[in-house]
Amino acid sequence: MPDLIETAVSQTTTVDGLSIHYKVLGDTGPAVLLVHGGGCDMTFWTLQVEALAAGRQVLLIDLPGHGQSDSPPDIRYSMELHAKAMDAVFSATGVDQAIVVGHSLGGPALRMFHRLFPGRVRAMIILDGAVIYQAMGLMFNLMKLILNGPLYGIFWPPMVNAFTSRATPQWGRDKVNASMKNAPRYVVRSFYPEMAHEDSALKDPLPVPLLCIYADSPAWTAEIQQRIRALSQQVELVMVPGVSHFLMLDKPDKINELLVNFCRKYEED
Repeated sequence: MPDLIETAVSQTTTVDGLSIHYKVLGDTGPAVLLVHGGGCDMTFWTLQVEALAAGRQVLLIDLPGHGQSDSPPDIRYSMELHAKAMDAVFSATGVDQAIVVGHSLGGPALRMFHRLFPGRVRAMIILDGAVIYQAMGLMFNLMKLILNGPLYGIFWPPMVNAFTSRATPQWGRDKVNASMKNAPRYVVRSFYPEMAHEDSALKDPLPVPLLCIYADSPAWTAEIQQRIRALSQQVELVMVPGVSHFLMLDKPDKINELLVNFCRKYEED
């Protein structure tokens, strides 16, 4: 079967003078926006789009600095910029509101999207990404220093290796390595601290239905899980065992079932 993302028509819109690449699958039905993680692009949703496109309009975006969108070296790749790029895609496609789905960096980016454009968000799904604010400790600050120094090339590749596991198919590991290890250094150095910026929207209330799908790993402590569930009465949290950070590549059938069931629950008739 042909790759639905690859065969879809590339389109562009602009935000702050930057060209933003996006694609649309389907032209009728409720809308779903898919937002990739840092150092990746829209093609990381290749195993999800067929399930989601059945009776829906699926919007895919390459965030600023990623994929085929512009990536100038002299700007701040902030969550606000990413949110404005998403809004530009909504406007270009005539979509008023959607269920929004984000992986990794896509989590804090979608939180900012909700802060700036709350009427655009019908419901939210986060895959292994931050959804609440946590003060970053010594290791995070040390990594920022490393990524901004001459040791970038030594430390960044092993960090990328840790994002996948034996659960990830070999083609998936190759894809993650090729994309993230070759991402522009200035983009990585910018988005990495921006995800946990003190002024991010991770401190905001979130009064929309929320599904969090996380790898069952020590990173998501019992305290974090409790804080996520406390966001509202409309929070669902699913911990998936035996997967890596790229859980949608590791167990696509399980992830697709969760995505589709949540969408059916909250999308318009």
